Amino acid sequence: MKQERVKKIISLLSISIGAIALISEISSKNKNYYIQSIGVVPLMIGLFLLNSKIESKKEIDIDKNVEEE
Repeated sequence: MKQERVKKIISLLSISIGAIALISEISSKNKNYYIQSIGVVPLMIGLFLLNSKIESKKEIDIDKNVEEE
């Protein structure tokens, strides 16, 4: 498997684990703030990994201008 595909799977898996932990603890009657805090960490790591691959609009515009010339 390609490295990008593995990173995407890991990021989606960590997002889902974090989201499940947060949703289950927020909806329960007895709040466990440690699990909520632990759920935030994989959620944020997964979002960071997913968003770090997205190029900015300026880079895309520069690449298109270079290709046109």
